[in-house]
Amino acid sequence: MTRQSTGGFEDRFRVTRTDGKPVRPEARYIVLDYAGDPHAQKAIEAYADSIEADNPQMAADLRDALINPGKYPKQHD
Repeated sequence: MTRQSTGGFEDRFRVTRTDGKPVRPEARYIVLDYAGDPHAQKAIEAYADSIEADNPQMAADLRDALINPGKYPKQHD
């Protein structure tokens, strides 16, 4: 059983910016495993659709990451 099919919205991850900038105190983040969770993939597809007009490069990168996850940093230790 995976986390996508059990449990609730829990505090399990901490976000640290790699560029050294501070995280805004009011910011809230959700971590999605798009390489292994089909629901995360759908969420990222929807985000790409939503952001496309404002940032077409981000939309294209997100779609490419869904197709080729190995091309992108794993973003974890």
